[in-house]
Amino acid sequence: MTPSPTLVGDGVENAWNALKLQHAAEMFGWNCVFRDRYDLQQDWNEKCQAASPVFVPLAEICRRYRPLVAFDNGKGAQPLYGFRPRHPDHLALVVGNERHGIASDLLHESDHLVEVPMVSRRVNSLNVAAAAAVALFYLSKGGGGALYTRRDPNRSRPELFLVGAGDHVELGSTIRSAAAFGWHRAFVEDRAEVWFGGDRRLRLEARGAARRAKNAIRLVKAVPRGSYSFEEACVVSVRPGGQPLTKTNLARGPRQVVVLVDDGHLDVGKEDWGRLARNVRFVTIDLPPGAHLMPHPYRLTSTIALAEMARQVGIRRSKAPRAARPPIYDRVLATQAEESAEIVYLEDLRDY
Repeated sequence: MTPSPTLVGDGVENAWNALKLQHAAEMFGWNCVFRDRYDLQQDWNEKCQAASPVFVPLAEICRRYRPLVAFDNGKGAQPLYGFRPRHPDHLALVVGNERHGIASDLLHESDHLVEVPMVSRRVNSLNVAAAAAVALFYLSKGGGGALYTRRDPNRSRPELFLVGAGDHVELGSTIRSAAAFGWHRAFVEDRAEVWFGGDRRLRLEARGAARRAKNAIRLVKAVPRGSYSFEEACVVSVRPGGQPLTKTNLARGPRQVVVLVDDGHLDVGKEDWGRLARNVRFVTIDLPPGAHLMPHPYRLTSTIALAEMARQVGIRRSKAPRAARPPIYDRVLATQAEESAEIVYLEDLRDY
């Protein structure tokens, strides 16, 4: 492997997550390697038919790539939005184990620690592959814009419409991302019956991916091809020709609905999107040239879109702390001292 941007999975233990990490790297033309700390090779052999992943020891990771960018929630982490490292062609983006994150030895060797800001206090992390896709998207674009600050971000939060998902785990991971980025409601047009239908095992897997035990998002069952009366619908997909994701206003509040499409199971061009809103705008997740020709997991593309929506919706602007006001009797005493009071020093009282 020649030095080039590389995604490093440190201690990833689920083979399906490792496979999705490889897909995320392929979306942006990055390499993908792993440091095996939890028998990933064995799990891969049992579950995956694809070629075995590339495993690299810590010493080689530290020698081959600089800067090392650790992508993990931690004390002192910089926001991913607007982050611009030097020498991006030789960097390694490191993501960690699904439960324990990045190991301390690799964190110690890292040059930067970055995170994507979460809003939810209950669902405060993304699926590891979805998180990696978000980081790769912004790093490939040179950092993107900074996180907005607003007096009341929720007034700018659009409605969310999920349509076309063909896999229950992909939809569950997308719902998890929506909750983590602060959405409390989403419309789900479940044509393939991967969320509201299906057998018990599939429903449990989907809800596990969505972290439903902690996830308070309300899911509204949308009628397939039903009509709505939003002012604007922004249909987001990887289909080329639309307005670039980062250049589209996705923070117009509840009068706007953002539609996240699973391109692998739905043809955007054959849908009647006018049923959702008076005005329809097509938005493209601007991937590298040719990347739209490949099928991409729904959790990856949808979480990229949600991250950009969350960046634009922003966080609450912190109010400047007011100067402490002295107690009323202090101000009265001060006024009296200025007008008529006599100042007595402690030394003068020693003879009394």
